Amino acid sequence: MGKKLIGFIIIISFMFLQNISGQIIFPRAFAIATDDLGWNNGGSLGDSGGPWRIGIRRKMDIRDYKPIVEVGKTLGVRFQTLFVLSEMDRENVCSKYPTTTMQGEKFDNSANVNDMQLEIMKYVKENAAFMEFGLHGVGHEHWIDGKRDRAEWYDIYGEKPWSEQDSRDHLQCFSEIMAQYGFSKENGQSFPESYVPTAYGYYWNPDGAYSTGKIMHEYGVKYINTLFEEIEELNPPIKFGGGIDHGAIVINRYNYGNSWFELASLPKQTLDEYKTDFIEAHWANWLASDDFLQNDLNKQWIEYFQNIQKSKYHYLAKNTEQLHSQWFYNRYTKISEEQTGVVNIDNTQMLDEVYENELLGNLVLKVSLKEGEHISSAKLNGEDIASYFEEYGYGFIYLPKLLQKEYELHYSVDSHVLPIYVNNKGTYNVYSVKNYGDEIDIELKMYGTQIVQIKTPNPKKVLSENEYLQIISEKYDEVQSILSLELYGRNMQGETGIIKLRLK
Repeated sequence: MGKKLIGFIIIISFMFLQNISGQIIFPRAFAIATDDLGWNNGGSLGDSGGPWRIGIRRKMDIRDYKPIVEVGKTLGVRFQTLFVLSEMDRENVCSKYPTTTMQGEKFDNSANVNDMQLEIMKYVKENAAFMEFGLHGVGHEHWIDGKRDRAEWYDIYGEKPWSEQDSRDHLQCFSEIMAQYGFSKENGQSFPESYVPTAYGYYWNPDGAYSTGKIMHEYGVKYINTLFEEIEELNPPIKFGGGIDHGAIVINRYNYGNSWFELASLPKQTLDEYKTDFIEAHWANWLASDDFLQNDLNKQWIEYFQNIQKSKYHYLAKNTEQLHSQWFYNRYTKISEEQTGVVNIDNTQMLDEVYENELLGNLVLKVSLKEGEHISSAKLNGEDIASYFEEYGYGFIYLPKLLQKEYELHYSVDSHVLPIYVNNKGTYNVYSVKNYGDEIDIELKMYGTQIVQIKTPNPKKVLSENEYLQIISEKYDEVQSILSLELYGRNMQGETGIIKLRLK
């Protein structure tokens, strides 16, 4: 249809929430992006011409990564975490790219090289289900002959971009450090799909030959969030809240009261004050001043996110991909329910670019449930929905990726549960469930190792079509008619495949 996103000029018809008569709720998704993981030393060197780091004057170790994972496990959420890798460099590759660090060609990281680095990166990989490995930067700033400028990806003070080659050098440096830990294409690992520019320095230029989004997308980045107000001279789509830049979606974000250096600090503004779908955080915010205080802080974060999930018109996105899908649907999809149980979904205005760059996934709807109630049937144009789960008095319906057409969702609420469905309590994405009578095919993207629960007749055999989407174990509960599959996806950024349940 040739529809294109043009900055903030686009008229916003469905900016955040649509008022729908009936039971269906079309919620707005929230996610949090946490910057600055990867530093070995916490103390910032901003006053001496070095990088701003974490604002904690001590060495960082593996214990500092665990709170994010532990909170994610409790909630069933994969948090976006953005890494700075210069102090993880075990081979001094930064010296080949002198603008990445204060030392330039004389860069020597031998003082930081230790076994803890290997332990940390192994932990990050093994916990890909709950911690997304994303890109923030190499050294956080930009140096020319030892003189620092802010920031790594855009000259904020000069209000101009660094050269395209310079930015490509920083990306190449990041990828070479990744490879030191086995995070390489040869080992089945993709480049990070998520990116946050350091100090919000982003070169927004969707109609030009070069932009930050263009080179990021060429490396594999799909999802970007930043503070657009920092680059107003480039006319970013502030009013619209985001836009597509050379194939990558860039979404605006704000800080809601927890400064970058504050230990044990949660957002202070209330949910109804949030103007962006992404909530800004920094590593220090997740960390208590001592180990004996950490568990209580974790509980505070859990309660904070649970309150988002309990809110009628919002929900907590399970992962970055799902957040962006809902962001697009909230803006371009019309939903109505004039007759209870029959939902009309008009997705004809979805952008072509969204499909061209594979940015769209599930659409999420909510239904308020009384005690003992469940969604007992749900069909989209006569086909099964992608997945479903219940939490805090709501049923969450996950629909497959929608094409640019109209749909009808027929559902009912009763005391019975759906006869066949994926109980999406994890952080994976379920794209479709196809029931052929004697076989059920489930297409999903798995992050790390997780248990997938499926309400189904007891299958005779379970197979994976992708050798890198492995079935570790399977167990069937005859009483509940629930198949529990332990699945492992090799790629940290998500392993997609089809799981086949042969019933006969």
